[in-house]
Amino acid sequence: MTIPLIEEDPNLITEFGMYERCHFCKEKTVYWHENTNNPVCPKCAKLHKVAELPDFGQRIRADKRKKAKEQKNVRS
Repeated sequence: MTIPLIEEDPNLITEFGMYERCHFCKEKTVYWHENTNNPVCPKCAKLHKVAELPDFGQRIRADKRKKAKEQKNVRS
């Protein structure tokens, strides 16, 4: 199974003037896997599985859930 990818916003690349490097092959890429927040090139996405990526997105998702819960409690 391939790793689903999202293309980075070209404006961000222009603004920061850099590309991230693929987690697997270290080549520059404009693609990344959203849930784990890892850069992955299309070639490696075809060869690897999501389970092989470290889950850097776990903390981001937890922070989003925490903020949503706090906002819900403020409204109540």
